[in-house]
This record gives sequence, C-alpha cells and structure tokens, in this order.
Amino acid sequence: MSNVIDALFSYRIKPGMENRFQSYLDKVLPVTEAEEPYVLGYEIFQGDDGTYYQHERYESEDAIWKHMEVTASGQEDFAASTEMISVSLLGELSQRFRDTYGVGVLYLPFRQVVR
Repeated sequence: MSNVIDALFSYRIKPGMENRFQSYLDKVLPVTEAEEPYVLGYEIFQGDDGTYYQHERYESEDAIWKHMEVTASGQEDFAASTEMISVSLLGELSQRFRDTYGVGVLYLPFRQVVR
C-alpha cells in the first residue's frame, strides 16, 4: 500500500501515570522528528477538560509498522499510561493491521480535493 494514513485518537492519562506519559513523550517525539521522515505529522492537543487528542499522519501503512517498531519502548509507556477514548483511522489498511491494532473506526477514501 502506498496511500497516506491518518490516525486520530483521544485519550486520558491514567491517574498517577503522568511521569510514564512524559516518558512516552521523551522517547517517541525526538526519534519521530529526527529519524522518521515517513511520519508526515505528529500532533498532540490537550483539551480544557484534561483529555488529549492526537493526530498522526503516515506516508503509508508500512510507515506505521516502522514507526511502531522504532518507537516500541515509548509505545509501551503510552499504552500503560493512557486510557483510550476513541480511535479513528483514515485510509486503506490491511486486515493484518486491523487485527493487530484493533482499529476502532476505519474510514475509507470516498471523495476528496487535493492541492
């Protein structure tokens, strides 16, 4: 596959897990920025209610697999420190990916204007 994939998810930090969440940020963000050109975007927003919303953009499904491998230690910190509220993925993903990551809602391309 060679289509762009957007991952959109919201979550909360589990009580008492703020340091573990910070560890995720400290491990993943520098590596993503410096060493992963196939990660096209990685944005984290904090809501005024204490929830977080994250938007990640990848050049392909293969890029997501690579990102998860390269940042595995940080991903463990993320999984341990957060409670997922919602997950949506935009783009075409293999059944293997869906089975591995338990995709919430998958939105397939319908119509678009690209500039």
